[in-house]
Amino acid sequence: MEEDLENTKLSNINNSDVFKKTLMSLIIVATSKTSDDYAWSSIKTLLKELKPKYGFLKYVTIGELESLKYAIEDINISANMNEVESKEIGKALQDLIDLLKKRLGKKAGYFFLQEFKEILGDRYHSIIKDIGVDLRLIDLQNQIKGLDSEQYKIKDDRSSNIAFIERT
Repeated sequence: MEEDLENTKLSNINNSDVFKKTLMSLIIVATSKTSDDYAWSSIKTLLKELKPKYGFLKYVTIGELESLKYAIEDINISANMNEVESKEIGKALQDLIDLLKKRLGKKAGYFFLQEFKEILGDRYHSIIKDIGVDLRLIDLQNQIKGLDSEQYKIKDDRSSNIAFIERT
């Protein structure tokens, strides 16, 4: 029954739509935190860096800057993305979100992930969560960044959906 519900949720939206909506939402939040050029170039650089790990990112292209500003229409995602396993898409998105937040550093601010979730919307947030994107875990990892990393680590128990900080 639960699997049928998940399949119904995912059947209406394909991988390329999920990836594009997530990318668009990240760009909107990032451009509110820094310059448009820096936000767009960061996304392009991170996609390029992640491409060796996730070969299917070759299906994502962002046009070259032709005017003074990029536009959402500059993002193109090939229909071939729909042939990729959804969980792999989730892993790539998790890494992209985490790396972008780290790249923006203090510019991202405390509410970066919350703003991203709001722009993404409940439906897409639920979908990316179903394919393995854990914004809560990214947030926890960033929170302990300020702690002495030699003394603490994140313990993540995906079977019970619990993550907590553990002293080593």
